[in-house]
Amino acid sequence: MIRLLKTLLYCLLLISPADVLGRLNARKSANEASLYSDTDNVIMLDIESLRPALNLKNSKLVQFLNSFCGDCHRFAPVFKTLSRDLYKWRRILRIYAVDCAQERNAQLCREFNIRQTPSLRFFGPDMRKNDDVLGAVIPGQDPEFISSTLAELVSQNDYGPGQPNFRPLKATDYEIFQDQDGETPIQFVALVLQPKNSKIGRDTLLELLPFKELSVRIIEDSQIFNEFGLGPDDQKLAIVDRNGTAQYLTPSSDSSEAYASTIGDFLKNRNIQPDPPLPIAVAPNFTEFLDHQNQAILTKVLTPPLQVYRADLEQAIDKLLHIELRKWVLLEGNSLNALKNIIKIFRYLNPLNKDGKLLLTDLDNSLSSKQSIKGADFGDLVDSLENGRRVFKARRYVGCIGSRPLLRSFTCSMWTLFHHLTVEAAKPPNYFEAGSILKTFHGFAKYFFGCTDCSEHFQQMAIRRNLTSVKTHDEEILWLWAAHNEVNARIAGDSTEDPKFPKIQFPSAENCPTCRSNDSEWRTDEVLKYLKQLYDINNVSFYGLPTPQGYD
Repeated sequence: MIRLLKTLLYCLLLISPADVLGRLNARKSANEASLYSDTDNVIMLDIESLRPALNLKNSKLVQFLNSFCGDCHRFAPVFKTLSRDLYKWRRILRIYAVDCAQERNAQLCREFNIRQTPSLRFFGPDMRKNDDVLGAVIPGQDPEFISSTLAELVSQNDYGPGQPNFRPLKATDYEIFQDQDGETPIQFVALVLQPKNSKIGRDTLLELLPFKELSVRIIEDSQIFNEFGLGPDDQKLAIVDRNGTAQYLTPSSDSSEAYASTIGDFLKNRNIQPDPPLPIAVAPNFTEFLDHQNQAILTKVLTPPLQVYRADLEQAIDKLLHIELRKWVLLEGNSLNALKNIIKIFRYLNPLNKDGKLLLTDLDNSLSSKQSIKGADFGDLVDSLENGRRVFKARRYVGCIGSRPLLRSFTCSMWTLFHHLTVEAAKPPNYFEAGSILKTFHGFAKYFFGCTDCSEHFQQMAIRRNLTSVKTHDEEILWLWAAHNEVNARIAGDSTEDPKFPKIQFPSAENCPTCRSNDSEWRTDEVLKYLKQLYDINNVSFYGLPTPQGYD
């Protein structure tokens, strides 16, 4: 250890003493990277803060996501634009996001039965009266559909005295400035005639929410105008001040946009201004992410030759055991078989230390006789068997580091792990028959992978590439290699691509000069040789971990 401390690089990579205080606290950082920020009108919540937020007396939109999920990354710009536009609704709607890829949120995402990401859920202002405590699911990623669905949902709720009121005004409700709390900033009330099967009143109300001095009330009978001294005039829009003086307004057309514009101009002419919109978001600065540790790792990883790192293999198994595999409410049938296959493969082919091997052996034995198991119970089983054992010493990605936050990381480590497993399975004593690793990977993708888009693509590829036709271990290694290259080709140039690690057809000519013929065709015999050398456990680097002598 003394020799290790003298080496600057390893000093930077050693485990912090804070790690022993508990997995959850040690992995939570005030500067934790996330897909959203307050300037997007999206507040990131976790298992400690979501419940209190859901009890607030307003409506809530919550996006459950996995920060490693490509589809979540692609949806993020759409959701940011939508959320910023809906900032004008903030009096009645708050927008949140929960990252299910964070270990501390695994239990939370299981409780809300989050099986696909990104997933949008709507919660009303009174959870006690909500028939579905899991929230109303808003499907799809079309911003217009999401916005219109939200408009319908928020308008079905009561927000209490002094708050926006979507209920149609009745003739008996003529005291429109009455406030039970005795205090109100409201100076004007707009009356909007809303014909049957129309939403013009509702949408006008939503558009004008930034004006706190205004209350918009919907009327369904034009005779109500008479209650305010307005004669019949086939008008549809009027405004009343606190003195009871009423007048009709004439919008340019019968649309909520025209109504809102006309009323807004009326108020601005009386020096009443709407709340300002969100400021323009500042481009993120990644310098803090690239601290000394990450800079050192990035420099090392980008320096040839290409290597595989134990830290990434550890991180993949760590995240599986502590996050992905425990998100199901109940595992039985095919999903339980998929779990058992994963654990059994890990038992015999894992790259972990002695404590890790004992953990996986005990876990495999504990699962073998079970006909079903709750995700919560599986999590408790892992935690109890891990207690007292120092299994996972990697606290950061190495070969799977990204040059920016939220790039590469878990998905990279999963690919790396399963490539490694196909190579290890091909070595004596051949614990598993050919194709077992691929079938296990398929089970993981189908039942546990928290990226819905990725899972669906892999399942389709498994059918198209005839995964079940693999007959030898060498074919298994090459099948996964070809499949990975297909994925690389599909997402090359995508917003999820790390500029420092472009999606190429692997391996590059630099890494394996003999893997291609003169006409650039693959020489699969050379590719196979290269893959067996690269992913062999004996060639995996300890960089970022204690030395081999101190690893176990």
